[in-house]
Amino acid sequence: MSVFKHIRFWIPILILLAMIIGSYLVPVLNPDFLESGPAYMKDEETGRVTAAPVYSISEMPPLGSDKLGRNLFIILVAGAKYTLLSAIVIALLRMTGGFITGVLYAFLPRWIRTGAKGLLDTFNFIPLAIVVYILLYPLQLAFAGGSLPSFRFLMIEVVVIALIVIPSLGMYVGQGMHDFLKQDFISASRTMGAGRFHLIRKHLWPYFSRQSIVLFSEQLAQTLLLLVQLGILHITLGGLITENFGVMEFIPQYFSVTNEWAATMSINIQQVFNKPMLLLAPLLFFAVSIYCVNQISSVLRQVLIEGQAVKAGSVEKGGRGQAALSKQSIEDFQFTAGRDHRETV
Repeated sequence: MSVFKHIRFWIPILILLAMIIGSYLVPVLNPDFLESGPAYMKDEETGRVTAAPVYSISEMPPLGSDKLGRNLFIILVAGAKYTLLSAIVIALLRMTGGFITGVLYAFLPRWIRTGAKGLLDTFNFIPLAIVVYILLYPLQLAFAGGSLPSFRFLMIEVVVIALIVIPSLGMYVGQGMHDFLKQDFISASRTMGAGRFHLIRKHLWPYFSRQSIVLFSEQLAQTLLLLVQLGILHITLGGLITENFGVMEFIPQYFSVTNEWAATMSINIQQVFNKPMLLLAPLLFFAVSIYCVNQISSVLRQVLIEGQAVKAGSVEKGGRGQAALSKQSIEDFQFTAGRDHRETV
């Protein structure tokens, strides 16, 4: 495929792969990276104490330290595998569930489809972060109490975050499939005796597979954004351990088992005004990852949907037939009811 010749496709992928590979290398190259860092720093000439955690960027480059004196950059790189791989799994589950739900929706009777659309449209006006928070907060309490293992909690979180989007995603995918099934060549196939399984295997799947690659990258970016929002609400992948550091009152301090990016935000969010780098550093990792995913999605959309050919870093228009077919694909996959769809040439 010509998409593999585009430098805008490979650079973001290499950055994301470097984060994931580096996440597995950190425990090998630095086994004690989770241990508390130096309790203070001294001037070598005078012997005076010059700094204590949290260390600044100049005192512990490149991003400073956390409240335990650990190198924040190393901690974030080590947690990349939990954030990025979990987001990829969530996006895959969403796409799988969205395709199955979309197929069911596309073949539903009109009156059921109309009612389902009205019901599922309401979920678009409810913040997903609030819904996920309500579902996962009791499990966070169970984890903090020691009755739920961290890995099991992470698996439950991945499934819940994926499932909460599948109904609305399936509706939109199904609406696109339903409109696609109105094409004349589909009607001709039905007239010749084609059943639903044949239509799915020979028409819907080839049609959807091209679109699903772009949708997957978009879902990946949306998942990363949702993890940021959940981190602010103290819902993180793998859970947070809560310790009381108060004497006369309850003063919670949070610690993470996985050290994923949202957890690092959640742990340090109370120091946003005193030590803003503790919050900005994981946000920077999120921002770079989301930017990389958006760049990948942009290239995929240009090549797979808009019908543009990529050659050695430049984007050129494809052939007239390919452009016409791609234009039709875009119109077929619009999630706006009532749009006219033209016949594929």
